Amino acid sequence: MKKYNITLGADPEIFIKNENEIVSAEGLTEGGTKYSPKPISELGHMIQEDGIMFEYNIPPCSTKEEWVQNHKFCLNFLSDLAKNNGFELSNVVSAEVNPIYLQTPQASTFGCEPDFNVYLKDQNPTPSNKTNLRCAGGHVAIGYENPEFEISEKIVYAFDMFVVLPALFKDNDTRRRELYGKPGSFRVKDWGVECRALSNFWIQSEELMNWVFDQTIKAVTTVLDGNIDELIQEFSKEVNEVILNYDLEAASKLINKIEEKVLINN
Repeated sequence: MKKYNITLGADPEIFIKNENEIVSAEGLTEGGTKYSPKPISELGHMIQEDGIMFEYNIPPCSTKEEWVQNHKFCLNFLSDLAKNNGFELSNVVSAEVNPIYLQTPQASTFGCEPDFNVYLKDQNPTPSNKTNLRCAGGHVAIGYENPEFEISEKIVYAFDMFVVLPALFKDNDTRRRELYGKPGSFRVKDWGVECRALSNFWIQSEELMNWVFDQTIKAVTTVLDGNIDELIQEFSKEVNEVILNYDLEAASKLINKIEEKVLINN
C-alpha cells in the first residue's frame, strides 16, 4: 500500500427506524446537506442528509486502522443523534417506505449528479422517483497518485471482480440494484475514482469493514501492478452478468476462475 500511496474514503447512507418502521431523518442533522455537509470533527468527518437517510463522510484513510476508527466514529455519532431524537439506526439496505415520509422535495429527489457505468460506456439511467423503494449505498472512494481516466476505469473493473462479486455472499439484499448500484457504477474524481456498486452492508461490523478495505486494496494494487488487462478481457462481461443476476452458483465458480488466473499471472 505504501508503494502506491493509496487512500480509501467512503460515504455510506443509513436508514433510521422507530421500533420496526423506517422513518425519515430529514431535519435531524440540523444543516448537513449533500451540497454542504456538516463537520462533526476537525479531522474531516462530515454528516448530511440524503433523501430520508443519514449519510456520513470519512477523511481519506491510508491504513486499515484509520479506516475502521473513522467509520466507528461517524457511526457512534449518528447513533447518538438518532437516539437523542427517539430513533435508532437501521441495518436494512433497502425498504419500502411509508409514503407519509416521502412527501418533501428532499425525500423525492434521487441522486445529486449522474454516475457512469464502465460496461455501458455511458451514464446509468436515472431511477424513477415514483416508487416507495429506498436503498442505502456504501460507496468506496479510491485515491491514488496521478489519476488517469483509463486507470480509474480499470480500477472499477477490478473492484467488481475482487469486491462486488464476492460481496454477493455477504450482502443478502437483492432490491437495491433496482434503483442504484449496478455493477460498473462509478464517478471519476480529481483524486481518483468513486466505486458505487456496493450497498452499506459492510458498515455493520468491523469484520466487514476490514474485508472491504483489504479487497479494495487488492483490486487497486492489481491494476497499478499492471496485472488487470488480461482479467478484464477474459472475465469482465461475465462478472457484470453474474452480479446483475445475483447468481450465487455462477459467482462461486467465477471467483475461483479469477483467483486461479491471478495465481498463474503472479
